[in-house]
Amino acid sequence: MGDEASAFFIIQKGWIKLYRISREAEETIIHVFGPGESFAEAAVFSDRKIYPVNAQAVEDVELIEIPRNYFIHKIEEDSRFALRMLGAIAARQHYLVQQLEQVTNRTAPQRIGAFLLRFCRREPGTKEGALTVNLPYDKSIISRRLNIKAETFSRALAKLGPHGVEANGRLILIKKPESLAKFCEVELKDTPC
Repeated sequence: MGDEASAFFIIQKGWIKLYRISREAEETIIHVFGPGESFAEAAVFSDRKIYPVNAQAVEDVELIEIPRNYFIHKIEEDSRFALRMLGAIAARQHYLVQQLEQVTNRTAPQRIGAFLLRFCRREPGTKEGALTVNLPYDKSIISRRLNIKAETFSRALAKLGPHGVEANGRLILIKKPESLAKFCEVELKDTPC
């Protein structure tokens, strides 16, 4: 935060959290990015050219650094490239608006359920219709990202039991995805499952 925005980054492996520290020394997680995602594009294009938040790896990470000058050259060379980047930035902004809505309008169990549906997978060997989630990073980071106190996270997760959610450490089984999606007010078609 505050450094010159000389590059943006693409994550090859691992997870990066973007965060700010409040006046009360509380960490607020803005977003957590994972493999295949990029971050800091908006800072590279802003008039100030300053990174507005801190970035920290939450586990071992491999990044590709794209220098600002190279990026500007690519935009000048190929207008379709610029349109694709604008599309990606617009999609991220839409996602962040949805996240803000979730934090302000949904209960802690609903926020956790929506998070689980975002990372769920159909695994071979699971019961027909069941989904699994291997939590991508530590529960304390997930709870801060969802604006839930760390001590509340496990209790809120347990409240998803009637909707078919079972937790075993970082592995979560979702036996009734339709029930969970309805409870969380999300469309299953909008999830990767």
